[in-house]
Amino acid sequence: MAVFEDDEDDLDRTISARRPGVPEPAATFIEKRAQERRASNTRIFFTTLVVIAVLYLAKPVVVPIALAVLFAFLLTPIVSLLERTFLRRTGAIVLSVGLAVTGLSLGGYWIYQQFNAVAQESAQTGTLQRVEQKLRFLRRSSTGLAVFERFQRTLQRVTEPPGPEEKPLSVRVLPDNTVRDRYRAMAPTVEFVAATFLVVVLVFFLLKEREQMRDKLLRLAGRAHLTVTTQAIGETSHRISRYLLTFALLNLGFGFLIGLGLFFLGVPHAVLWGVFAGLMRFVPYVGAFLSAALPTFLMIALAPNWYLPLAVLGLFILSDQVIGGFVEPIVVGHRVGVSPIALLVSAIFWGWLWGPVGLLLATPISVCLTVGGEFIPALRIFSILFGAEDPLEGYLSFYNRLLLRDRTGAIAIADRHAESDTMEEMFTDLFIPTLTFAQEELERKRISPAHDHFIKDVIRELIIRFGDRNAGTPDPARHIVAVSVAGERLSLGTLMFTQLLREEGYSIDYFTDLPDDELLAFIAEVKPEAVFVSCTNPDHVNIGYALIQLINEKSPELMIVAGGSAFARDRQTTLAAGATYVPASLSEAKEDFLSQRKMSRKKTTRSITFSGSRFRVPPPA
Repeated sequence: MAVFEDDEDDLDRTISARRPGVPEPAATFIEKRAQERRASNTRIFFTTLVVIAVLYLAKPVVVPIALAVLFAFLLTPIVSLLERTFLRRTGAIVLSVGLAVTGLSLGGYWIYQQFNAVAQESAQTGTLQRVEQKLRFLRRSSTGLAVFERFQRTLQRVTEPPGPEEKPLSVRVLPDNTVRDRYRAMAPTVEFVAATFLVVVLVFFLLKEREQMRDKLLRLAGRAHLTVTTQAIGETSHRISRYLLTFALLNLGFGFLIGLGLFFLGVPHAVLWGVFAGLMRFVPYVGAFLSAALPTFLMIALAPNWYLPLAVLGLFILSDQVIGGFVEPIVVGHRVGVSPIALLVSAIFWGWLWGPVGLLLATPISVCLTVGGEFIPALRIFSILFGAEDPLEGYLSFYNRLLLRDRTGAIAIADRHAESDTMEEMFTDLFIPTLTFAQEELERKRISPAHDHFIKDVIRELIIRFGDRNAGTPDPARHIVAVSVAGERLSLGTLMFTQLLREEGYSIDYFTDLPDDELLAFIAEVKPEAVFVSCTNPDHVNIGYALIQLINEKSPELMIVAGGSAFARDRQTTLAAGATYVPASLSEAKEDFLSQRKMSRKKTTRSITFSGSRFRVPPPA
């Protein structure tokens, strides 16, 4: 197959095709191509460093824009639904943005007040002292002794009042702050308010003019890339909007479960911990467990035993497993298309780059890069690294497992194919391409004969396994004999072919190294519909021809199917030796065989008339 040919061969053809009459040494051209690739990799590396530096240094400018785009994606489904009513687009945007801003503002203020209340209660009730008492038993453990002794000394320094030996602090009256000092003190608040206002305004215009923004991006892409850019923008917008809205609802459900469970467990401020858990779950995979730290720590201090703290921790773990393991795959599925490892790495990177805002933006940015790589060649690296799908084609991944002698992994891939494909599709799309590629690699001496034998042995085992699993009820009247030439096993193609016929109800007998006289006697006894003769080694092909001639002489009307690479190399000679049929491909061979046997049975059916009645009697088996 051309797709598997050597790079050097491709380069030679490229040279001869592009420069006829002016030959250039292949080694020189290959070296130039290698230098170009190294230069391209270097440019990509330095460009990546520059982009990261710009994103870090321009954080005050880039973060509000990224947040505005995120909220625009989140609110797009809601605005699209509301603008179909009497509100129209402007009213729908004002209502959606207004409710979002009001809800976030009131929610943030409420969370702030609740955390203040928790801090004050902890200081008044001596929560730290109770935690210290609960952890004293851990001092008996030699492994954690040093750690918890330092933790205890820290608690003592925090909780104990200052002793009489400590000197009183001196107090000095400072002059009033200048206007500059006041501005410095108020600058963070002013910047936060201004950034929030800009985000709200930008979200409004992104929602109002989203079609115009899309058209401008298409204009920048140019007419040549219009289709690809349109598909990329539409797919990215659809995936992110759907994922964010669905994920927000799932997190709301997670927070509700946590708050309700903590309420029944008697944990103070259960509503606060439920809201906090729902917000923290936006951090991929680890946010739910981080949100369990504070309520678990609180119950260690307040509960009289260890059962309630463990129950609180178990509630978080169980709720996250229910939402993430059962509900989320059903509701969200694999539509986001980003692998878990990519999300974790993305969360770490963007969290380091932009802080908490980066954690919130990690998933949308990963989705954008993944979808963009599916349409834009320059971003294909992100589609490969971040995508949830197997980066290798099905048979290449299967071949890779076999090449590594990972028998368990190869069988697992075959089982996954068997769940969604028929046995014929699995043979055609998985086993045959793998065997073809392995043969090409063996001829190029890139794999050893031992690797080739291992690959064929595992595939042979899988063919028999799936054949037994999918075999129909055997019909004694539909009988086939499969035999290999002396010194060989049945070819894998013949084995696959016969397994497909077993699925159709044929009963099959397999023979290897059976003497010719015994084979002929068995054929004469069972009278099969066809005999499959297999030969894969070119050194044994003459023996195969002789066996076909012998069977043809003894049973001239018997259908003889010659399978195996040795017979396929010279079909004319094989047919001249007496073979009825030499399969070219698996699917065509099955169809041709079944159609020929059907026609043959119709022709050989005898008609007998008794007393004016007509009966159709099948020939003897």
